[in-house]
Amino acid sequence: MDAQTLIQQLGPYAATLVVGFLSALIPVINIELFLLAAAAIASKDYPVWTLGVVAGVGQMSGKIILYWSGAAALNSRMGKKFSHSRVEELRHRMSAMNPWVLAGFNFMSASVGFPPFLLVSILAGVIEMKFWHFLVTGLSGRVVRMVVIVAFPHAIKGLFR
Repeated sequence: MDAQTLIQQLGPYAATLVVGFLSALIPVINIELFLLAAAAIASKDYPVWTLGVVAGVGQMSGKIILYWSGAAALNSRMGKKFSHSRVEELRHRMSAMNPWVLAGFNFMSASVGFPPFLLVSILAGVIEMKFWHFLVTGLSGRVVRMVVIVAFPHAIKGLFR
């Protein structure tokens, strides 16, 4: 299904929320390309920056699932096969770090995309990063990223008028 059909069927906000959520869990779904299409299609009727906020919320909804999956993975049958001493050493090192460093790293990954936020979300759960730190820094980073992506073509277009 293409972006235009999805937006016509669900509306721009619901379509953006759904694609944002799915793209958070399935890496081959590209929210950035969808946002560019959605901004081009819906820009006459809706403020484009709101699509970026909705996309960020959709993305974080999926990343929260990854966070809790990472937290639960070590207690699973499969997780027990991994070396707990290495994981405990990593948790100890991370807990000894300043929480602002971890929060900054999470924000950077969420806003820039490097390292991939999908992996950072899982790792945040594994090392037991405080959920609220993960949520606030991840959501703010994702919203910044998505709003910039949506606004960029309009800013460029404005330069050439």
